Amino acid sequence: MSHPEPQSSSFDAIVVGARVAGSAVAIMLSRRGLKTLLVDKAAFPSDTISTHIVLAGGRRVLERLGALEHLERAGAHRYERMRVLGQGYDYAVDLRSENEDLRGFCLGRTAMDAAMVALARASGAVVRERFRVTDLVIEDGAVAGIRGEDGAGRHEFHAPLVVGADGMRSTVARIAEARLGAFERTEVPCARAYYYAYFENIGTAHYGDDLVTELDAAPGQGAILCRCENGRAVAAVAFEAAAMRSFRTNLEGNLRRELSRSLAVGSLVAGGRIAGRIYSSGLLLNTYRKPVAEGALLAGDAGLHVDPLFGQGHSLALMSAEIIGELAPGWFSARSGRVIGAAAMNEYALRRDRLLMSYYNASVRTSRALTHDPMMRAAHLVAQREPWAALEMARLGQMTLDGAAFPTFRFARMLARQTRAA
Repeated sequence: MSHPEPQSSSFDAIVVGARVAGSAVAIMLSRRGLKTLLVDKAAFPSDTISTHIVLAGGRRVLERLGALEHLERAGAHRYERMRVLGQGYDYAVDLRSENEDLRGFCLGRTAMDAAMVALARASGAVVRERFRVTDLVIEDGAVAGIRGEDGAGRHEFHAPLVVGADGMRSTVARIAEARLGAFERTEVPCARAYYYAYFENIGTAHYGDDLVTELDAAPGQGAILCRCENGRAVAAVAFEAAAMRSFRTNLEGNLRRELSRSLAVGSLVAGGRIAGRIYSSGLLLNTYRKPVAEGALLAGDAGLHVDPLFGQGHSLALMSAEIIGELAPGWFSARSGRVIGAAAMNEYALRRDRLLMSYYNASVRTSRALTHDPMMRAAHLVAQREPWAALEMARLGQMTLDGAAFPTFRFARMLARQTRAA
């Protein structure tokens, strides 16, 4: 799909990466009156590897953005319960009550990203698809724009703010790190690899509107199941990363074998037909980057990427994007130089980490090793016995703690008793 050249090569903000994080940032900046350019190397609709799950924390951002209704029209399926299984526990939590809505939804990336890009365009952002960023414009030690190419040739665009929302292998982060020493990173390898597929012709009587998560059927093994668009369900398996090469020798056979070893997900999709290809996550890293530099910042997976076992990626991206949207107008109104300085944007780094690092750290603890974290296993055992504890686990799992302590004093006391009993 071709687009006319922008009237100017200068913008207030340039967002690189037009999927969940980037489109959300572009929508927010455009609605706040900032002239925004949104670029992506893909043309939409376009698929990509994904956990598909938007947890309640991310769903709330989309509601405030006015995007949720667009995604529901695109096929987003709301799950009503969260079922969690492991060795010695199997419990479910109803996610909607009179006082609280902890529901998220499930939607494939082809539909989701296309809807978000369309909303960004409708919000006033200039969208350039099939645009590949090849370099950053660096002036006086700061990021001042991007260089790239598309079917019409090579281009250079300038802006006081460049947002890298281009995923865990971010071009913006890589170039800024190489040329400016920016975006210092810490990485922890994921002990697990993941494969997933869509299943058709499976009855929903057994799993209904549940988000089903298995954590420790065997060391390193996990599984996720949820309904998504077009009457399908998406099912994923996790297993030791070192086994990925042998897994590739027979994708469908090995996927079904891993599902058959699961506690419940395999039986729930039994008899279903795999629709389309089988997807691989590849070997992954939990990556934390300091998210601000002179003239640039990182959003979504570019700045904070986690093991997909808990399905946090979308919600981390959306929650970080919302912080940018709230703070950016102040950066521009107070700007004195040519670019937005790192010092001015440090509040973004502080707020992002204050809101999201507890989720990131919990993921890293589980991701480091194939054996289940003893304290988390104890928490699930308590949650199976105590409905109030199960609800606390649901708030953690759905990323709606909103700064509240986890575990609460009451839960911590029960965990201590459980640990002593073990």
